[in-house]
Amino acid sequence: MIATLTIRQLAANKLRLLATAFAVVLGVAFLAGTLILTDTIGRTFDTLLASADAGTDAYVRNPSALGLGYGESAGTLDASLVDAVRAVDGVDQVSVAVSGYAQIVDRAGKAVGTPDTGVLGMNWATVDALNPFTLSSGRAPAGPGEIAIDKHSAELAHLGVGDRTTVLSAGAPHPATIVGVARFGEVDTAGGLSVVLFDDVTAQAVLHRPGQIDAIAVTAAEGVEPDTLVARLAPVVGDSNEVVSGATLTREHQDDIGVEVGQFGTFLTIFALIAVFVGAFIINNTYSIIVTQRTREMALLRAIGASGRQVRASVLAEAAATGVVASTVGLAAGVAVANGLLALFGALGVDIPVGATVITTSTVLICMAVGFVVTVVSAAMPARRASRVAPIAALRDVARDRTAVSRRRVVIGSVSTAAAAATLLAGLDATNVELVGAGAVALFLAVSMLGPVLARPAAAVLGAPIAKLRGTAGVIARQNAMRNPTRTARTAASLMIGVALVSFLTMFAASVQANGAASLRTHYHGTAIVDSGAYDATSGLSPTLAAELETQPGVRTVSEQRTSAVEIDGSPDELVAFDTATIATLFDLGPVHGDLADLGADGIAVFTGTGTEPAAHLGDTRTVTFPGGPSTFTVRAIYDSLDGFEFSQFVDLAAFEAHLPAKLDSRIYLDADDLTVVERAASAFPTAKVLGVEGFIAQQSGRLDTILALVTVLLGMAVLIALLGVANTLALSIHERRRELGLLRAVGMSRAQVRASVRWESVIIALFGAGLGLGLGTFLTYAALHSLAGQGLHDLSIPLGSLLTVTVIAAGAGLAGVATAVLPARRAARLDVLNAIASG
Repeated sequence: MIATLTIRQLAANKLRLLATAFAVVLGVAFLAGTLILTDTIGRTFDTLLASADAGTDAYVRNPSALGLGYGESAGTLDASLVDAVRAVDGVDQVSVAVSGYAQIVDRAGKAVGTPDTGVLGMNWATVDALNPFTLSSGRAPAGPGEIAIDKHSAELAHLGVGDRTTVLSAGAPHPATIVGVARFGEVDTAGGLSVVLFDDVTAQAVLHRPGQIDAIAVTAAEGVEPDTLVARLAPVVGDSNEVVSGATLTREHQDDIGVEVGQFGTFLTIFALIAVFVGAFIINNTYSIIVTQRTREMALLRAIGASGRQVRASVLAEAAATGVVASTVGLAAGVAVANGLLALFGALGVDIPVGATVITTSTVLICMAVGFVVTVVSAAMPARRASRVAPIAALRDVARDRTAVSRRRVVIGSVSTAAAAATLLAGLDATNVELVGAGAVALFLAVSMLGPVLARPAAAVLGAPIAKLRGTAGVIARQNAMRNPTRTARTAASLMIGVALVSFLTMFAASVQANGAASLRTHYHGTAIVDSGAYDATSGLSPTLAAELETQPGVRTVSEQRTSAVEIDGSPDELVAFDTATIATLFDLGPVHGDLADLGADGIAVFTGTGTEPAAHLGDTRTVTFPGGPSTFTVRAIYDSLDGFEFSQFVDLAAFEAHLPAKLDSRIYLDADDLTVVERAASAFPTAKVLGVEGFIAQQSGRLDTILALVTVLLGMAVLIALLGVANTLALSIHERRRELGLLRAVGMSRAQVRASVRWESVIIALFGAGLGLGLGTFLTYAALHSLAGQGLHDLSIPLGSLLTVTVIAAGAGLAGVATAVLPARRAARLDVLNAIASG
């Protein structure tokens, strides 16, 4: 009976369920696209890295205490070790590996590649079996003035064999001739990296120091197993170095890339789950309306002997069938979404190499399970209500919704909202991502529970000007939105989530920009900042630029900044190094306890902290782990002002000189009379951007705006699903109001007025959802800034630009409401008057 009833209901309500199915399709498609893209990228890199390391049987290196990316080095080896390795029994061929920062310049004098996409200098391996690169044209570099470049960079810069270019490195810029163009295995670029290739000797001189290398790659003689070769090499390389097999090296490279790809996938999955979460509201709302409209039908079933359990099972089976079909379609659409995401990142300058599309069994199972479970769970409460329909309801001639606002809802909703907000704040204070996520989801659910309490008065206020300006159509639109506050609130809830997240990001970004700008203007005493765009020790500006700037007339103070990923007392962190002889001249550090001049190579300066207990005392020690290993640092200075700084501790440049092979400045702060003098000195370094204080603020804001635009685009799927929900609700409500609309038409209401009333009702619903979203977005921004107050983000700032953006969001929601109501409004206006009046 249940199966037959379910099939008939699906056939009878296929149009009503279409939007519900579409919401599931969109959510699952986004999730599937994310998983497919992540798996495809992961498989592509695994294949590339396996191919690149295929010829390596053993690998001698200086072990790293930190996880490093492809091409990064923990420490260097003495090149004299090569002869000792070559002399080991079982060694066939040997090639050194050298890597570091190098970047070429195009014909227009612009640097090719960015720190975001990656720039890298390497040696051209002389042993073919140990060389991950293959020549596409030209030959291998063979002298100090020759280089080869990857094919992707060659096409990007319109450079080829025989062209002259400038190479930027840790030393002074120097000219070179391109003698070869190469591919990384079977692709034009190693994951978007811009690579410059030198001969062995030149690579050591340019990327490190003469006689210093990163590693030694070895092939085994015929008949010698890799593990045997590793065992023979171990006693030769010394206790401070290590030997690993080629298979181990490949797994490590794949694992390193896997972590990065996993983080990328997690980032996208968050937005996919948001879309699924929004879709759940639509599914729940759709089934709530359908159950209400089918009250009479379900009562008749009860009257002829169907049990409440059978009625509930029928509704859930209907939802399950919808979930399965929609999830299948969504999974198929995921391939297109994956290609769309790839194109999106490509448009932002992030070139991601991908091979054949990978659809794993886990992706299929996850997507099908998510679509099925979300649909069924969202339909569970409406199904429960359906099972409680009394047989006497069959005597009624209209669908009736008794989900009135109750005191119980007010109490439970208020308590739940307060508890969710407290959970969110606790998670932010503890920097607990899981707790923050749980608190945010709980907050959205709690506010949705309170929605019906707010819907009636909000609709009255929002609809008042519409009723006044639009006459009868406006009055009816306002009354329809007020009549069923539960339905209005449910419809607005999905839009609330999207608007809340977009407005939160907008206001948070504006607050970060405003706080940072105010801090820099107040506490920075220099006149310019030379920025490299680099965020770690793998790229940046040659220290020769800072040395050159110090010699320029009118330049009074120059202070370099370097940055590196480290671990501090076992926790991942970033550490900056400054020229401590000059940094206090350019930045207001507040009262300094101790002496910055005493930092040396093993001292650290620490911010006092914002709590009642100081963050550190003079003489305390901290273990800082660099790629080459851990080292103990002593707190020799404590400063009271963090304003203008990005980090809560710093060391002297001498510490980085002692622990990091790369000597690259991420920024140079300076005080000079004339910026044209600085610009002229920096002109030989294309990655150096000479900026005044306001220019630097504008550049940082632009970077933040780019990230904000990307995130907003990804949130667009959730907003699209939410607007779909508005249209779906209105379409379903037209069926419910057939008799009412027929009577209005009978007493003289025109079709245009009917259309207008539906459209304006959608505007009221959309504005209500946008208003809730803006309120939640403001609270989320305040909470986030409160948790970051110790890092210099003190005030919630919503400047004119952000206010305008937020206003556009609200207005856009209203206009989108009009757009989504077009089809429901046309349907309402076309109802046959007599048939509508006769419907029961």
